[in-house]
Amino acid sequence: MPLFKHALLTRLADLRERASGKPKTQADIGDSAFSGFNRLLHKGLLIFALIIAVLFALIVYQHQRSEEAVRSVEHTRRVITYIDSLRTYLLNLDNAVRKYADTQNPADLESDLICRKSKCPSADALIALIGSDGAQAARLAPLPALQSALEAGFDALQQRALKNGDATAPERELGGFDKSAMEQIHRILIEAGREELSQLETRETARIHLQSLSSALLGIAGLWTGLALFGLYRETVRLIRAGIDAEQTIRQLSLHDPLTGLANRRFLQQNEKQLIAAAKRSGKQLAVLAIDLDDFKAVNDQYGHAAGDAVIVKSAQRMQQLLRESDVIARFGGDEFIIVLGQVEHAEAAREVARRVVESLCQPIPLGGGGIARIGASVGIALCCTDSVTSTSKETLDELLNRADVALYAAKREGKNTFREADAADT
Repeated sequence: MPLFKHALLTRLADLRERASGKPKTQADIGDSAFSGFNRLLHKGLLIFALIIAVLFALIVYQHQRSEEAVRSVEHTRRVITYIDSLRTYLLNLDNAVRKYADTQNPADLESDLICRKSKCPSADALIALIGSDGAQAARLAPLPALQSALEAGFDALQQRALKNGDATAPERELGGFDKSAMEQIHRILIEAGREELSQLETRETARIHLQSLSSALLGIAGLWTGLALFGLYRETVRLIRAGIDAEQTIRQLSLHDPLTGLANRRFLQQNEKQLIAAAKRSGKQLAVLAIDLDDFKAVNDQYGHAAGDAVIVKSAQRMQQLLRESDVIARFGGDEFIIVLGQVEHAEAAREVARRVVESLCQPIPLGGGGIARIGASVGIALCCTDSVTSTSKETLDELLNRADVALYAAKREGKNTFREADAADT
């Protein structure tokens, strides 16, 4: 914000010089805070654009490679799982045939005992799942024919068992069930499973290596970012020092309420010590009056917020007319005002100001469009720097404001449009 203010002032000076026909020298341009800030802005944008582009490229690259690695690993796991399910299916066939050979019970060859799924695993589905892996596809090429021959033999054995259910044991043969095909299928599946496990381990290692590489690249990019930030920090410090005067100007502008032009809470906080010290040096009292407009919400509700702002401004003007130049009036927001009376002779003087404030604000306020606003005011009074037993030498403005607020709410409880002192409210 300070740099922006200084840059704006410099820009206005440039426009005036151009209008007068007097060009600005290169030395003046080079020494201005605006040109320095402009250079810093362009340099920072360039550096950060480069860093963001590098980081974005790294993130996209890492994301793509990570997705590829994850898909590859998941595919390998699905292949291994399918190989295991196909082996289990074929082992169930083999176990059923062996059990039937021992018991000669056709029930041992029931299909539900072999495969409980609606669709049993097949060599063709396994080859389709492997896809573009040529070596694995070649290794598994004999499987479909072997599985087909094996299942055909098993079906023939089932039918023979059902037909010969009443025959003697020697008549119950294993038919055309090909045990050699079973052994060959198991050998092929075991080799394929070992190859897939090896590929899984290789892909997991590659994925971990990729993550390490990406972390290293991100670390380098972070180092670049740190160096760039350090350079920009040094340049920023130089420009901030050049804009201290503009910052002080803006700080002064921030000490007043934008609607009424009165001082604000920050103004009172910054001048707290001076106000209390002046009262103590003079041997007199300091009075703080907390004012809250009564029935102000009704004005907003009936006439709108624009009318409410007009009432706030008119109320501020009326109160200013009742004060001395040495007194301070501030708006704390909404319909809350604070008056600080410096160097009052006695409490009666503060009460007289409070009484006049109440009387002034109870008068009708004309509004645009013919309307009339009727409000009032409740006032709380707090005194400090007195010789009474209750006062302390270290009393702060916040304590005075709190005491005045207590008195203010006491006045509201007692019917509004009146004032109360802090000590009386406490009792």
